[in-house]
Amino acid sequence: MPWIITFIVSWIIFFLLVDWRYIKYTIWGGLLALSFQLVVDEIAIGLNLYDFSNIIIKIFNSSLFFTFGAPFCIGVLYAQTYPRNNILRFINVIVLTVLFFVMEYSLVHIGVLKYLHWCYLYSLIIDVAALLALGNLITIFKLSPWMRRGK
Repeated sequence: MPWIITFIVSWIIFFLLVDWRYIKYTIWGGLLALSFQLVVDEIAIGLNLYDFSNIIIKIFNSSLFFTFGAPFCIGVLYAQTYPRNNILRFINVIVLTVLFFVMEYSLVHIGVLKYLHWCYLYSLIIDVAALLALGNLITIFKLSPWMRRGK
């Protein structure tokens, strides 16, 4: 049930914040983000670093509801809010890392995400690295509306 709740909350936030005019560009940010999440989780679970429980529908050892919830929604919204200014980019990464960390901490606390050979610091490092990589791809492929408009 926690995976479904995460999915529902992610999509509520998504619908409240998404700008539908740019979805055809920024949806790729969501697909990239969920791809990163699937690869990281597949490797980490394969290495016995952490594990998920109470998964209703699995996709590559991860929860389908999680994958198409938080990572996808964050990726699209990240692409839509990705600024040109480097300081604002840094702030964007910090804010999203904190939000994702709070969600992960909650999943660990509830017991559906279990750290075996993992810790919160590793998650923070991976989250920042993934957001920086995603930001570079957003810049390269000009997925952000701000880059498309030339502002």
